[in-house]
Amino acid sequence: MATPNKNAKSQLFTVRVPHEVVSDMELLKDDGESNAGFIVTSMRGEIKRRQRKKAKETPES
Repeated sequence: MATPNKNAKSQLFTVRVPHEVVSDMELLKDDGESNAGFIVTSMRGEIKRRQRKKAKETPES
């Protein structure tokens, strides 16, 4: 039976990434860092950036 795309701890994504983005990622990854580790760290940073931007745009009561 195939492995499901979602379990208790994570979800599997299949995406296409432009070659130049992959090349830049390879240049910037830390020694021993996996592609998944780099992508998850990047996603967390982008989520925080967007949350701050959204909070700044929302007027306080």
